[in-house]
Amino acid sequence: MSDIPLFPLNIVLMPGAPLPLHIFEERYKQMINECLENGTEFGMVLSDESGTREVGCTARIVELIERYEDGRMNILVEGSRRFKLNNILTGAPYYMGEIEYIEDEPEQEDVTELAEECVGLLERVVEAATEGSVGIEIKPPYRNLSFAIAGRIEFELDVRQQILELPTEKERLEKVRDLLSRAAVRMEREREIRQRAEKNGYLGKGLQPNGREEN
Repeated sequence: MSDIPLFPLNIVLMPGAPLPLHIFEERYKQMINECLENGTEFGMVLSDESGTREVGCTARIVELIERYEDGRMNILVEGSRRFKLNNILTGAPYYMGEIEYIEDEPEQEDVTELAEECVGLLERVVEAATEGSVGIEIKPPYRNLSFAIAGRIEFELDVRQQILELPTEKERLEKVRDLLSRAAVRMEREREIRQRAEKNGYLGKGLQPNGREEN
């Protein structure tokens, strides 16, 4: 059991995923300054109108990008370790969380084939979204691939939280595979419709949609 500074926010941070943050509240300016001074992490947990979730991720400050005269800061953090929030402690200027770290359950089978399927689907989604192939630097061994993908793709917050909470990489990859598969089909269909619309709107070089030659 550990106590760490807590930053409830309407964001789901994934282990290994980068996240830029703008720090402007006085209590969180103090919290970040103390983390910078001591080289410690703080906990991020999804908090919205539905309440504060029980599973979050610690954030390691990678870079202090900019500090303003009034103390506001732009920082870059990276997700580190998952945790279960057992209790929120008040009394300090900022929240403290009474937590225990979460370790993955042992995998019962090799997930390499499933991981490669997810990488292929991710490439399809990126290609459909960008109208061209984009290199994706995801290579074996596929450790925590589910978190890497969920940190890259803008899934809905509740979906990202579900992925964060799943206890094994196999379960997370299966969830990610299903999400990517549906997204790839939808985005490829949308790209095809766009391409058809562009062809219908322009019938050929020098020929206008009304059939007259362009001067």
